[in-house]
Parts: sequence; structure tokens; C-alpha cells
Amino acid sequence: MRIRTFALIALLALPTASSAQRIRLPRGGRGATPQPAPFPPEAGPVSRALAYKRSRWSAEGYTLITSLQLPSVGGGVTRYTTPGAGTRADYRYTEHWSATVDLTASLPGTPTTAETAEVGTRFSPLPWDRDLRPFFDVRVAYVHAYDAFSTQTAASIVAGAPGRQFVEGTRYSRGMGSVGGLGVEYSLTPSFALTTEFSALRSRMTTYRSAGPAIIPSGSNFWMTSFRYTLGLKFNPVRALHATQKPAS
Repeated sequence: MRIRTFALIALLALPTASSAQRIRLPRGGRGATPQPAPFPPEAGPVSRALAYKRSRWSAEGYTLITSLQLPSVGGGVTRYTTPGAGTRADYRYTEHWSATVDLTASLPGTPTTAETAEVGTRFSPLPWDRDLRPFFDVRVAYVHAYDAFSTQTAASIVAGAPGRQFVEGTRYSRGMGSVGGLGVEYSLTPSFALTTEFSALRSRMTTYRSAGPAIIPSGSNFWMTSFRYTLGLKFNPVRALHATQKPAS
């Protein structure tokens, strides 16, 4: 009787033991949450764009070296080089285009001075958050000019005097012209940038007053060409954004 009982228990325990020998590989502990992959580092220009909000308005002051070419009273072309200064207001209405207003003036005390008031537009092919940005300028200008000249006159030659005599005179002129320029802007800080530009101004001038022995009739017209080099400092108000103000990515 006992042998039959032990045999029955052995037959019932055999399937249980065979199933217990199978080992299941763990699939991660219960309650374990996989760690997310880290985000890639934020690009420099994107980081700066999210960290600052740039104003649409900017102002610039610059030094000016001008080479003037204008016809002389006695014929030919006279060339002068004069230093000066200028200021510019800029309003950015798109990412690449802005409206500009310039006022320039040569330093007084030189044989030729010129003052201009200019209105135009500036195009920058690169976005404003780049450190180095080339630009192109197109403007129309109102020009006021003063130049001192000397001309030879036979009436001033007297007996015993040198064979060549000259008389001095001055001319005041005004007119309209067009400006084209190419330059580059380099950011020093978020608010300040260094600018430099080469530009040319071609204007049609009309004489309205002259003084001296050699009088130029009022209403006389002539073309004046100016080549200019500028070096300036640009200021743009920039407001830093807090983390809560940055747009969600």
C-alpha cells in the first residue's frame, strides 16, 4: 500500500519539477523606467536668438574720409580729400531689409566741405544673429557743398609782376544725388557692432552763390563725384530674456 502511495506522489511531482527547471531571463526589474536619451547641445546662433530680443531700432556714429572730384573754374577736374563724420538711424522691418537715414558733414576749415542728408535702404543677406554680416546700401541724397578755388586772370598781371597770377574765389552749391555702398558689420557685444563701408555718391549740383574776383554765375550746373570710406560704431538696444520668456522648442 505504501509503495503505491509513494509512486503516485512521484508521478504527480515530476511535471512540476521539470517546469521549475526552465529559467526565464529577466526583462528589467519591476517598476524600472528606462532613462531618456540626452538632448543634443543647442546650436550657438539658436541659443543667442533665444537668449536676447533685439530692438528694430539702431543708431550709428562713424568717421568719414571723402575724396571729392568736381570741375575747376578754369577747366579740368579738381580733387580734394577731406575728413568728416556722420550719424545713421536704422529701422529693421524684416530679417534682411531696413530703412536708413544718414546725416554727414565734412570738417570745417578745409578748401572743400560737403554736407548731406540721405534716405535709403540696407540689405543684409545673412540673419542679424550672425557675428559677421555684409550689407549693401542704396540711398538718395541732398548735398550742400562749399569749395574754394583759384583761377588765372590776365587782368591781374601788372608790370614787373610774375608771369602767372591767380585770384581766389568761393562757390556755394546744392543738388540731389544717389549713393551706393558695400560694407560689413561685426558684432562686438549683443548691443554694439563695428561697421565699415565703401560708398560712392554722384550728384548734380547747381551754384547759387559765389564770391571773389572770379564770379561764377548763379544757376551754373556741374557734376560732383564723392568716394567715401567710413568706420563706425553701431548701437542696438538688446533685452535679455528670462528662461520663462523663451519660446518653447
